[in-house]
Amino acid sequence: MRNEVVIIQRIFPNYRREVFDFLQKYIAFKVLHSRHQNGVPEVKSKYSKKILSIHYAKKESNLFLNVFPYILKKRPSIIIHEFSIGILSLLPTYLLAKSLGCKWILWGHGYDHSKGFDPSKSKADKFRLFLARISDAVVFYAPEAKAKYAHYLNANKLFVANNCLNTEKLSAIRDQLEAEGKLQVKERIGFRHRYNLIFIGRILENKKPQFLIAAAEILRKGSENDIAIHFVGDGPYLKDLNQQVESTQAKNIYFHGEIQDDEKTGEMLFASDMLVMPGYVGLSVNHALNFDCPVVTFKQKTEGPFHSPEISYVFDGKTGFIVENHTPKALAQTIEKYLFDPSKKDRMKTHIRDTVVNKCSIHHFTAGFKDAIDYSTNKSKEYPRLSSKRP
Repeated sequence: MRNEVVIIQRIFPNYRREVFDFLQKYIAFKVLHSRHQNGVPEVKSKYSKKILSIHYAKKESNLFLNVFPYILKKRPSIIIHEFSIGILSLLPTYLLAKSLGCKWILWGHGYDHSKGFDPSKSKADKFRLFLARISDAVVFYAPEAKAKYAHYLNANKLFVANNCLNTEKLSAIRDQLEAEGKLQVKERIGFRHRYNLIFIGRILENKKPQFLIAAAEILRKGSENDIAIHFVGDGPYLKDLNQQVESTQAKNIYFHGEIQDDEKTGEMLFASDMLVMPGYVGLSVNHALNFDCPVVTFKQKTEGPFHSPEISYVFDGKTGFIVENHTPKALAQTIEKYLFDPSKKDRMKTHIRDTVVNKCSIHHFTAGFKDAIDYSTNKSKEYPRLSSKRP
């Protein structure tokens, strides 16, 4: 079956299944993945296949993936491999692919965001650049990575498929909530307070959730503001966070646990005034923006937080706020300026909607893959026409 496209990645998380379901409408492919190592439930699909893997070090990304039997049997025409140098089998898989005449495409971050990208100083980056150079095409999560590699490689072989959620599905949920009305949604889901700040995702120390609690307490001491904080998620730092709430006797803090239902999390984001993630941010940015919820986080500095590429969708003063000083006071001041200025809310909503449609939609993700495949095969194969906007 020489026309098969194979995507190789370490794991197959739930959020990516919906994105791949959408991609299947335009490109037929098979996903080869190993099992989860972090307790996350397994995800399956008719186009996925679990393969054997060996961990050779402590990091979750340090794997050897046994994709060789499948590739030898199916001999796919195109292989799209996760761009992670921690996958020890990556280079051997490339050598096998080229010996079989397969086109080779890399897909991923492109570099370690906590260290930047400098092939002249970093052996790891020099190796990443070598892998990109020998590939037929490279697909990045964000345009910033493409720009860095374009200094060294032909930009024509570099593409962007933004890491995203199923914006088609989430936007449809948002439209239903908007028709119902924000006040009605708040009342229905039990949001009793005037202002609601939300933190959604894994409760990890590097996301600095404790800063949100401290900032809210500063806001309350300054006035009689009716502010609630909603934590949606689970994680290893949850116990510490609960202890902080008990020791400080912080008020109006609600822990909702992990919620996988898109409609329920959508309701909570839509009913909230701001998503506040002081530390590291990732796809929670996309999730919040899909429900008109601006994002607040700390600015990345040499000591962190080391944001994922989704930080590029947080435009300061337009789709959210990036706080320069890493203190609860600075965070509280930023939140206060937005909450108590109604004129900002409508302006930001316009910018948020524009960002979702034109920068982080599922259509951009799909188009990035399609363009990379077309380029690598030097074909003008007719795929269904893709639009970056919702129909």
